[in-house]
Amino acid sequence: MTVSEYSQDFLRWYEALKLLAQKSDASWLVSSDPKAHFTAYQNSLSPEEELAELDELAQWRGCGCGGGA
Repeated sequence: MTVSEYSQDFLRWYEALKLLAQKSDASWLVSSDPKAHFTAYQNSLSPEEELAELDELAQWRGCGCGGGA
């Protein structure tokens, strides 16, 4: 889909997501391709919920090797 093929509601949702990310200094979490976030919109996630999920995924959880504390 091209940007012009998305609904105005989704485009407003995507703009809200980008603005939230910018305010949180987390713009790098939001793809420049709206398609990457369309599933979250279809699943009725709010922009806040999508950003929280992206932030959670981006957190370092260790390498899984069992070393460390």
